Amino acid sequence: MATSAQSITAQPQPVSDRWTPYNIFVLVTCILAWSFDIYEQTILQLVTPLLIQEWQIPPVTIGVITTVARWVGLIGIFLFPVLADLYGRRLMLMATVLGYSLLTGFTGFVQNWQQLMVATALTRIPLSGEQPVGTIMVAETAPTKWRATALGGMVGGYPFGYMLTSLAGLVVVPLWGWRALYWLGILPALLVFFIRLGIRESPRFERVTAEMLKEGLKRQLDILAPMRHYPREMVIGILLYFFYLFTWIGWSAWMPQFLANEKGLGFQTTATYLSIWMFFAIFAYWLCGALSDKFGRRFAIPLFVIPASVLLVVLGGQGDPTSLFIIGGIANFLITGSFGSGIGYISELFPTVIRGTAYGSVALIGGIGAALAPTIVGAIATAHSIAAALPLLALTFFLIAPVFLFVARETTRQELTDFIGQR
Repeated sequence: MATSAQSITAQPQPVSDRWTPYNIFVLVTCILAWSFDIYEQTILQLVTPLLIQEWQIPPVTIGVITTVARWVGLIGIFLFPVLADLYGRRLMLMATVLGYSLLTGFTGFVQNWQQLMVATALTRIPLSGEQPVGTIMVAETAPTKWRATALGGMVGGYPFGYMLTSLAGLVVVPLWGWRALYWLGILPALLVFFIRLGIRESPRFERVTAEMLKEGLKRQLDILAPMRHYPREMVIGILLYFFYLFTWIGWSAWMPQFLANEKGLGFQTTATYLSIWMFFAIFAYWLCGALSDKFGRRFAIPLFVIPASVLLVVLGGQGDPTSLFIIGGIANFLITGSFGSGIGYISELFPTVIRGTAYGSVALIGGIGAALAPTIVGAIATAHSIAAALPLLALTFFLIAPVFLFVARETTRQELTDFIGQR
């Protein structure tokens, strides 16, 4: 695919700086797809204390389940973006949403932790593929002037989905048990109909396809093209993906256990805290995205990353419920806020013709290491405490700042490229 496209010399096509009803609809649809994605994958995090009690398993077992699922999910995080380069963003977006909806529903029938591990791992394949495909679709349809804001807003579906899980847990779990949270996960499959009816293919993908047809070229699978043509961008992308995901997976997988059991707040208080945190985090994504579009990615993102790293260390030493709520809420606001613009930045580094393949490769390589976070934190928790693992998460998150400040190139208000070699 990529090697054949090098002979095309068409200039990058500008995207309007204005919002239109259509690109707003695309953004809202991708936000919902990502929100439901988060609902599905957050269920395990929320019910961890209940599973440990019901099945009499040690905390490290949940960490192993999460890590195995993350590793299996790397299949989807690589496969679906690559297929999006071959067959289009729209088709792969529908496939991932339908896949994770049905598999989540089936997970509600598991009877032990071994079955849960298999079901969670299979669900992770389409779950992991949805976010990169949605990110690429938003990056290619959003106004250039507001691209970071749109990317931040899309990933801002994370706290909305997390909040949905927490609120559903407060209502559903006392009535029907934790399995009902999985059965409700079938409902997002309805979103596929809206995607099919209301969303067209990415205009940049169609433009690249038209140019290649005009030149008599065919799309080919070339998974090495990103590293061959953009080695610096690949290294930057892998580092950012690893630092973000290692910190966030370790934080999100163990925060319910940290608050509910280690700090003694209980399930109901923990679910309430997480719901409030995630409500305010919705605004954090939009804020960091807007600041990135105004002042540049390289400076706005470190302003969120550095203080969040400090607060992660401080949080472990807190015992008072009020301090835990305030410090944890601010840390969560800063961590989540930088996530959308920071992860979305990776999609801006590569041309349309290999954007999916490059993003999938970055996520695959970076995700292999990041998937170890739940197991590492779980091992530290078993030997000492979850609080003892927070400095490690703080360090990996802090390392994002120097990457943006000293290594990454600025992409603010710059058009995306379509073919290899375009500037």
